[in-house]
Amino acid sequence: MADGQAGRFGRLARLAMSVVALSTLLVVSNSVELSHQAHAADLPARQPLIGTARTDPPSTIQLAEQRAASLRQAARLVQTAAQQSQLQDHRSGETEQANAIQAEVDRLNNLTEFAWPTNGGVSSGFGMRKHPILGYVRLHNGADIGGACGNPIYAAQSGTVTKAGYSSSSGNNIRIDHSTINGKRVETAYLHMSKLAVRNGQRVNKGDTIGYVGTTGLSTACHLHLALYEDGSGSDPLDYLRRR
Repeated sequence: MADGQAGRFGRLARLAMSVVALSTLLVVSNSVELSHQAHAADLPARQPLIGTARTDPPSTIQLAEQRAASLRQAARLVQTAAQQSQLQDHRSGETEQANAIQAEVDRLNNLTEFAWPTNGGVSSGFGMRKHPILGYVRLHNGADIGGACGNPIYAAQSGTVTKAGYSSSSGNNIRIDHSTINGKRVETAYLHMSKLAVRNGQRVNKGDTIGYVGTTGLSTACHLHLALYEDGSGSDPLDYLRRR
């Protein structure tokens, strides 16, 4: 945007300089012509040669009309140049708008495709199941992704860490707010980590290391429990994840 403004100012400055130069040239030309007329008036009249017609110099009115015609022509040229400059600015503005729209489309496409958060496949998906420790059937609100303890865990999508701490059931866990995606507020949670690598309120990018696989809290083995929330309600994270 700053480069576009600088270009417009440069073109307008060049137009102004052209007008000034042309006006100066006309004034000088007029002054020289009037000077010649005054000088000619001081000289004695010359007798025309035999057989030739006497040619009178142009009058002041004729010179003024010529200067006015020249100024009108200069004004038309300046107006044409100004219109061309405005057209170029308009085209530059349209290009900037098109680039901004494409950038927003790319951003939205990037938001809807989440990265796989750690090495390993899915050992238990989203849905009802018998809890391996509590012993009764309840909703498994997420997907268990297997992996060795100590493997890095990555942010599935860019966002802001809204929770980074410990609880007796989730162990070391992190929650990330990804803001609005396709009209819904989307968050992801990462449970049973051995170690946290981010703090509450920190901004993270997709693919950043946020912690390490563990088995803290209600867990029977090293794995990552990945949960996803749409407008606060648990949803299947595999609907967002890009499988590897």
